[in-house]
Amino acid sequence: MRLKIFTILSAILLLFSCQGDETETQTIDQVLKLYMKSSSNPDLLNPRIDGSFTNVALLDILGERDLTPVSGFSLLKDSDTITYLDYPAGAIRLKIDSLSNDNEQTYYSQFVLRLSRTQNSVVTNVDDTIKIEYKSTPSLFQISKLWYNGDLKFTKTQGQPNIVTIVK
Repeated sequence: MRLKIFTILSAILLLFSCQGDETETQTIDQVLKLYMKSSSNPDLLNPRIDGSFTNVALLDILGERDLTPVSGFSLLKDSDTITYLDYPAGAIRLKIDSLSNDNEQTYYSQFVLRLSRTQNSVVTNVDDTIKIEYKSTPSLFQISKLWYNGDLKFTKTQGQPNIVTIVK
């Protein structure tokens, strides 16, 4: 008799535990593809092309110490073999206080993009700044804007990838 009661109670408990989870999942859209070109060079991030940058580093401005190296980015090639900086995340994000509703939060990251170039055995560095703004709701976390050296270069279009091309 006890076994029968235990089996029935176990079946009821199992039935209730299998109910669907009604919590909403959050979509993450934060991967940035950054291309760099000039009027004479369509791929400034390819170190094999003369005049291109030979090294790229990201240095966090918002870390515990200024210019802390940011990890997690890589240089990849697209289907046309053009090199781009793939930045999924890695820099510190700070929340921006806002008076908007409680369901939407705004965050930002800010870092230095250090581009190194070697010519005639001399290394020169170019330090540019990138600020990325993110919007977060219970259903979506995404890049919303990007500034390059203080100039707005990207505003998110729903459903489109986060691709920015900088002309130097």
